[in-house]
Amino acid sequence: MNVGDTLKKFLSVHGISGLEDNVATLMKKELKGKVKKIYEDKVGNVISVKGSGKLKVLLTAHMDEVGLVVSDIGNDGFIRFAPVGGVDPKILPSRQVKIHTEKGVVNGVIATKTVHVQKKEELEKAYEIKDLFIDVGADDKKSVEKLGINIGDFIEFSEKFIDLHGRRISGRCLDNRVGCTVLTEVMKSINPRNLTVYGVGTVQEEIGLKGARGPMFGIDSDVIVSIDVEISGDTPFLKDEHIPLKLDRGPVIGIRDSSYTIDKRLKKLFLDAAKKYKIPYQLGVSTAGTTESTLAILTKDGKPGALIGVPVRYMHSTVEVVDLNDIENTVKLVVKALGNINKYFR
Repeated sequence: MNVGDTLKKFLSVHGISGLEDNVATLMKKELKGKVKKIYEDKVGNVISVKGSGKLKVLLTAHMDEVGLVVSDIGNDGFIRFAPVGGVDPKILPSRQVKIHTEKGVVNGVIATKTVHVQKKEELEKAYEIKDLFIDVGADDKKSVEKLGINIGDFIEFSEKFIDLHGRRISGRCLDNRVGCTVLTEVMKSINPRNLTVYGVGTVQEEIGLKGARGPMFGIDSDVIVSIDVEISGDTPFLKDEHIPLKLDRGPVIGIRDSSYTIDKRLKKLFLDAAKKYKIPYQLGVSTAGTTESTLAILTKDGKPGALIGVPVRYMHSTVEVVDLNDIENTVKLVVKALGNINKYFR
């Protein structure tokens, strides 16, 4: 298992919500020949299957990332945009972007009024999206349209990943290519006994947990486990009592968030596995945001659900940071726990 190589492959492709094709293609390529069956459903979710036991476990990890969409093209050739998912406007100025058009990809930069001519009150306030625009080098609207750019085209951040000290990596879309990496490595590694495991790379999570709903209803599994990232609080301006999770302390067993509470049997399953196999772990309680694990109890007659997370710094930025040790230990925890799951669900 080389999670670093797998993660870097996933970080090298783009996949904004609604345009996850490249991530889906990569996941299918990585799992080809390693699973019993793999296919894409009608909306683009990638579904892999391993094992043939009676108990059915569904694992999800969303493939999409946050980004932007073209909302207007000015007569002056500058492009206005809207957010796709939870984008922080403060990180946007000076970003390089790629606009996906029917003719191909067009490069651009996000800009605003130069610092030299800003008034004092402008310098002191945080940017809003209405204060920003994209420059693709065109002089007028007609030139922009000749490039193939239209309202509704998706815009993705261009930043590439970098290696930091030790085993840490920084880049855009670790949320949730980290989860894709874990899901892929789990499906490669697991050898299910008396168990059928469905690994689902989902679409459109960042815009309302949309993609996972179909497979959760259609597969009708007995258990649902979502694999996502969790906010790491080991940085300046964050206090332990608010966000105690840290890098290199192990996977996060999500206890609850604003919309979800872990099933008590799954909580015991993952805690027992962590202790038995000496896998470091952290317990996560959040009051903000949620993940696909929220959907488990809402599926059909209700499904036991759990969130297993990997701590990540600076989420929804272009410089998110993860520790590869946490990814490796998350893979181990999920594989070991599923090896014993029949004892908890009879």
